[in-house]
Amino acid sequence: MQLYQFEVLKGDEVISAERLVPLHSTKAAWPKIAKLAKSINLPGCRIRVREQSGETIILVGVAVAIRYADFNFGT
Repeated sequence: MQLYQFEVLKGDEVISAERLVPLHSTKAAWPKIAKLAKSINLPGCRIRVREQSGETIILVGVAVAIRYADFNFGT
């Protein structure tokens, strides 16, 4: 199991973060992204997911994440 960091960005500023989130795979991040996106009320935000090394593996706009939130991402 890998540990990931979920960040909400407004421009270049991190406005919230959840660290050390254990997931079995990167696919498992999508339901969490969808749930997080639905809780954000600020326009123009993005969600970034980073591996333990700090490398960005997912960067998606909140509006896009909400639009596709009900899709099955294979988890």
